[in-house]
Amino acid sequence: MGDKELEGSVLETISKLYMTLGTERSYRSALENTKRSLGIFIDLQKRRKEAYAWLQAGKIYYMLRQNELVDLYIQVAQDTALNTGDRSFALELLEATGDIFFNGTWDREKAVTFYRDWALPIAVKAEDSKTELRLCNKLVHLLLSLKAYNECLEHAQTALVVSAALEDKLNERVAYHRLAAVHQNLGQCELAEHFYLKTLSLCSSPLQFDEEALYYVNVYINLGDIVFYELKDPFDAAGYYHLALAAAMDLNNKKAQLKICTKLATIYHNFLMDRSLSLFYYQKARTFATELNIRRINLAPDRYYQIQNTANTYFKNCT
Repeated sequence: MGDKELEGSVLETISKLYMTLGTERSYRSALENTKRSLGIFIDLQKRRKEAYAWLQAGKIYYMLRQNELVDLYIQVAQDTALNTGDRSFALELLEATGDIFFNGTWDREKAVTFYRDWALPIAVKAEDSKTELRLCNKLVHLLLSLKAYNECLEHAQTALVVSAALEDKLNERVAYHRLAAVHQNLGQCELAEHFYLKTLSLCSSPLQFDEEALYYVNVYINLGDIVFYELKDPFDAAGYYHLALAAAMDLNNKKAQLKICTKLATIYHNFLMDRSLSLFYYQKARTFATELNIRRINLAPDRYYQIQNTANTYFKNCT
């Protein structure tokens, strides 16, 4: 029995090596080895290894785009795992099943069913908070890409609650950022602004890595865009752009500085009516453009033109 189980494990390993080659021929070789290992595990009544062999075969059929066989093999893998009576193992396999679609390039929406309808209820019932958080994070990421924002909001809120309970600061920051992104896509700009600022408040200070400073740059630019384009408040938008510029200067990121200086020059020229500051930032933008070999700076891009009449009317009504 030991030799047969070892043979099955070796065949399983060979299959995984073939999978890394990424060609149709290698996938078919992987499938052949997987089916041989599956037969061995069935004969030996090794239910866990059998379940993973069914799942591996389903994954290979997914790579070969044979969808009917994908569903068949995954269903058998799922049934085998559930029949073991081991809740932790069933949860592990159901998440792995969702990962096939989550990490794939087509039919990604199928992962939602495995995460939301199967794995997540088991994790909640088992009070497995770490797995619950991981599943919620995957659901939020996936639902954002699918533009299912209302459903995404529920899981984003859960991710925030669970990460806070676990005192997981990194995941808490991620949850706030994703909540902000969801609210932004739902057109709830005040909430988006609130959650982006909450995200920034959780960042380490002083910044330890260039990637953190770049994150500041991008978030502050996004905040400026939200406040300017959606909330029609060029004064507060300029404040966010100034903060973005400070972070970009720390990074010595000339492309970002060019982009931000152009935005500031446009706001001061067209909306805040400060010609001296407009000229100052225009000249800085020209300097960066010259260094980056960019020939022309548009001081009034199309998006600014599109909202200029609205903004002018707004300010006229406020006076």
